[in-house]
Amino acid sequence: MTNASQGKSSGARPSQCSVRPASEADLPAINAIYNFYVATSPATFDLEPTTDQWRGDWFNSRISGGFPVLVADVEGEVAGWCCLSPWSPKKAYQKTADESIYIGDAFRGQRVGTRLLEAILQEARGMGIHVVMAGIVGCQEPSLALHRSLGFVEAGRYLHMGYKLGDWHDVHWYQRHLWT
Repeated sequence: MTNASQGKSSGARPSQCSVRPASEADLPAINAIYNFYVATSPATFDLEPTTDQWRGDWFNSRISGGFPVLVADVEGEVAGWCCLSPWSPKKAYQKTADESIYIGDAFRGQRVGTRLLEAILQEARGMGIHVVMAGIVGCQEPSLALHRSLGFVEAGRYLHMGYKLGDWHDVHWYQRHLWT
């Protein structure tokens, strides 16, 4: 799932944001950002917080598989993160990747999501990825708008896929073709 909600602002300007590869030192911040959405939002269908051990294994599997994890850095603070993952273990899908993006609550509305998503698409091109997929919960309009603004198109919807926070949620599947 992706959550690039851009609805809040802490006053930092976008020019202070740089995007870089994540390191193991960033994992506590990555986990804290993700677990905020576990507790407060249907942006992820996880119902329990992820542990530091789980996040370390997650990170190592991405890196060892050749998939990037990027962070947005604002004055030394991780403001958000984005990654690519294999779409499927089936070989015919090897040029298709799944994208996830989460923005720290204090940094929403500051174009952090735009910078991260632009950077991950550039990484995908460098990897020879043909299509980037994003599963976005339908009520996450800022995330849907962000993806559309960078050329993603809706490819389908799965209705009532997850029950969280007292409601059923649809998943909108967006894709970005990198050959165009």
